[in-house]
Amino acid sequence: SRAHAQHAIRIPRPPSPTHRPSEMALDLSLDGFNALCTKAEGRDKVARFFQYTFRAIVGFSGMAAPKTGSSLHTLEGNARTAMTQLAGARRTHRWCKEFPVLQSIPKCLSIKDPVDMVIELMQKVSLATFMMIDHVGHMKQWKILPGGKRSGTGTIQLGLKFFCFSNFVAFLAQAKKFLKLSFAEDDKSSEKMACIKAAFKHLLIVLQTAHLSLLYQSHDALVGVAGAVTSSMDVMAQWPVLQKKPPSPDAKEKAK
Repeated sequence: SRAHAQHAIRIPRPPSPTHRPSEMALDLSLDGFNALCTKAEGRDKVARFFQYTFRAIVGFSGMAAPKTGSSLHTLEGNARTAMTQLAGARRTHRWCKEFPVLQSIPKCLSIKDPVDMVIELMQKVSLATFMMIDHVGHMKQWKILPGGKRSGTGTIQLGLKFFCFSNFVAFLAQAKKFLKLSFAEDDKSSEKMACIKAAFKHLLIVLQTAHLSLLYQSHDALVGVAGAVTSSMDVMAQWPVLQKKPPSPDAKEKAK
């Protein structure tokens, strides 16, 4: 709904590998989780996972049409509050994330393949446009800028349309890359699987942003589940891997 759109913006993390080799196991210990949370991007994706989980709870609770004062109605209200507060906290820490995107735009012009260049340029420009419009909407919410014809929420929804387009273009880029790998002579199965995962994630984000921008509304339950899935993928990409311990001196002696 229009009132919810301002609470669920997702900013992509800086470029990183889309997958890890299967032999690289994640460090699922408490130390591994602490290491994840020492990174700003890691904390952001964990917060986003819970933000969209709460959105899913709001959506599923609304489908049940709970009566005022019931336990389900209370759960829906608490989930909505948590969703809103997490979104506000995340938005506060998004400022200046557009700088790396803006710096990468001139590099797009050096791409030799003209199709790849246009796709990359459209994706980066639309992403940067979204980020800057989102900042304007944020300042309107703070009453620093006047609302004008678009309130803070309306401005944020406008930015989300650009973000939706950016992810759609990113999906096309992954699809093109997959087709190119499919015609390769050597085995590219791992790279093709990475393309499929990335394309799937971008499609889910298109679904989320289309709903939040009012471009095409689906349902909070569906958007919440989709957001939790994409957030989980981002969390796993940020999670530290187990470090192989070097063999002890005693083990080396026994091996001789």
